[in-house]
Amino acid sequence: MGRRPKAKDVYRDKKQESKLEKKEKRGRRGRLPKIEITESGETAEGKVIIGVSMGDPTGIGPEVTVKALLDKSIRKKIFPVIFGDKGVLAKLAEDIGLKVRFREISTLDNLKSIALGERELLVKSISNLKMTRLRYGRPDRNCGRAMVNYVKGAVKACLDGYVHAIVTAPINKEIINEAGFRYGGHTEMIAELTGAKEFTMMFVSKHFKVSLVTIHVPLKDVSMKITPQRIYKVGLLTWKTLRQYFGLKNPKIGVCGLNPHAGEGGIFGDEEKDMIYPAIVSMRSIGIDAEGPLSPDTAFWKAYNKQFDAIIAMYHDQGLIPVKLVDFDNAVNLTIGIPIIRTSPDHGTAYNIAGKGVADPSSMKAAIELAYQMYLTKKSLEEQKKEQAVEEKKKEEKVDQEIRRYRISEEELQEYIYL
Repeated sequence: MGRRPKAKDVYRDKKQESKLEKKEKRGRRGRLPKIEITESGETAEGKVIIGVSMGDPTGIGPEVTVKALLDKSIRKKIFPVIFGDKGVLAKLAEDIGLKVRFREISTLDNLKSIALGERELLVKSISNLKMTRLRYGRPDRNCGRAMVNYVKGAVKACLDGYVHAIVTAPINKEIINEAGFRYGGHTEMIAELTGAKEFTMMFVSKHFKVSLVTIHVPLKDVSMKITPQRIYKVGLLTWKTLRQYFGLKNPKIGVCGLNPHAGEGGIFGDEEKDMIYPAIVSMRSIGIDAEGPLSPDTAFWKAYNKQFDAIIAMYHDQGLIPVKLVDFDNAVNLTIGIPIIRTSPDHGTAYNIAGKGVADPSSMKAAIELAYQMYLTKKSLEEQKKEQAVEEKKKEEKVDQEIRRYRISEEELQEYIYL
């Protein structure tokens, strides 16, 4: 028979069990056990490298970013780099119980040689916010400056060729303006950072692609902003984007009117015949298949039924309401007219649920997926053009060889002349 356990041994065992239970409970509350990261992780070699700015540190941006980037289907396709704050991300993961390890890098020079484990994410820390002062849903000016700097870091990385595309998590427009940055939002900021003069927002979902003539403009000012020139340029940007990034050779575009029933022949307003129709005529004159001005309800019904590849809306809510009504969780904001690929989830900072672990990453995943597909489409089309150029050059060289090889005599030349 074995030795009967002494009382102190039983006490020690129970004490050990108690410690383990406490440790498990701490883990459930968000204090995470150590995660083993193997060195045999995946590298960026052969993958699309996506830079993600984490957005407002006190909103749901960091949460949806981390959740989306840990998704296995996403990680199979891309190699992610977060532009943000490692401390904020680590605190968030602890608070909501996400098992993840963040590896901080100071430079992007050796990006392609870095191997990441399955639940490991790379962070280019741009801010070092004091965690004791941060409160979910309560951003301050320091957060405002940080939000802008995250975007600047991601844009620069894309312009410098370190990443193939960028995805931006939601920011607070009011706070970044309080911090001294006069931007209406990501779109205007990124356009300035990339030097783009003509640009706009396009919203992409399963059923719609919608470009806006006016972006963040008060409704009372919209009629003054929709000039034939602006509508025409948005038409050009839309057509080029559909061809370059979506592979549509001859896209058909529906153009919305501004007034009820698209003006009803001038009864309800003159903008359709004075501003919108001349722009459509200009589009058609260079071969763009554009139709309108259309009553918005008709335009979106046709787009939903695949009669249009894209819609041009005159103002913000005219374009966004149908998109969000039909595809709220999977809609993506795309900036067109800039020299880089930039997408964003089509939702805000959602302070009411920040830090609670319940934020849905669906729109962020859709934004990453769109950036990935856009890059692949653009790359494929560029390779096709190169192959076609090579084939054309071969044909020209063959003709030149034939010209040099075959010398027509004077007698034959005279015969051709008098035939």
